[in-house]
Amino acid sequence: MKAVILAAGRGTRMLPLTEHRPKPLVPVAGRPILEHIVGGLASAGIDEVCLVVGWHGEQIEAHFGDGRRLGAHISYVWQSEYGGTGAAVLLAEDFVGEDRFVLGWGDILVPPCNYRRLMQTFRAEQPEAMLAVNVVDDPWEGAAVYVRDGHVERIIEKPDRGTSSTNYNNAGLFVFGPELIGTLKQTRVSSRGELEVPSAIGTLLEGGLRIRALEIDGYWSDVARPASALAISGEVIAWMSHSGTIIHPEAHLAPGAEIKPPALIGPGATIGSAVIGPNVTVMSGASVGSAARLSNACLMPNAAAGDGAQLDWVFVEEGEQVAADARLAGSEAEARVVRGE
Repeated sequence: MKAVILAAGRGTRMLPLTEHRPKPLVPVAGRPILEHIVGGLASAGIDEVCLVVGWHGEQIEAHFGDGRRLGAHISYVWQSEYGGTGAAVLLAEDFVGEDRFVLGWGDILVPPCNYRRLMQTFRAEQPEAMLAVNVVDDPWEGAAVYVRDGHVERIIEKPDRGTSSTNYNNAGLFVFGPELIGTLKQTRVSSRGELEVPSAIGTLLEGGLRIRALEIDGYWSDVARPASALAISGEVIAWMSHSGTIIHPEAHLAPGAEIKPPALIGPGATIGSAVIGPNVTVMSGASVGSAARLSNACLMPNAAAGDGAQLDWVFVEEGEQVAADARLAGSEAEARVVRGE
């Protein structure tokens, strides 16, 4: 089966990490967000992937190439002006053709098993369409999805806070046929001036299309901000390893290093007699000095935290250095980003 992944957005809420990189390349658990998605698709046998790219899309194309490294065949279409999710899907019309396809947002992370569950359910039941949902306290930030007997009844985009009688949110993962393309062509732009996929889904439901709902198993994140990228990293690492700790065989750890899960230490990373974790990623070639303490943090490739440095809710950009004995802290709401000027 084919897949279309929307990865063209500017990612303004992810600034400053997206000032010079596209949001889908922001790292989570040591890998770009989009790499987790493409790898999950490939593991489910979805190996024909079209990426709709825009902001710094050339970086995405350079990173993924033809997709062979991940077991997929990747093609690209460009969205030069953002006009909404529906406009992005229409750009992939030639790729989709008359086939059914998986549709996903390029900043949504779920455990890879959900792509396999999606395909298993689709093959077993042969529904007309599918829509994944995740459970939230209040779906006001996304789209409220009302489900009865396993099928979607209606979907309401961005409902007012406290007005929804459902806890199901649109999880940003679907299976559709070419009817979605045809409906999008007849759909009016929203009040925000955008052509939106949920609007077309509403029209399809009104026309009698039966859409099977599938509840996401495990974590779900739209990875909106630097802090949410840090937060979900720990859950992804814990899902990847039963121990919650992943240490590359080419990493170098001093005898006194203490690793508190979840934590990931990448190839060529050097860890002194420091306390790493919980929820820390030290990427390739990065280093942490002795007596340092890191929690809820990510050191990108070749970054460094000096002796005695203390970091909590902090991203350290590639190649940047945190001085010895520095005390840097963000919060679960707003992470701190160390970067060059």
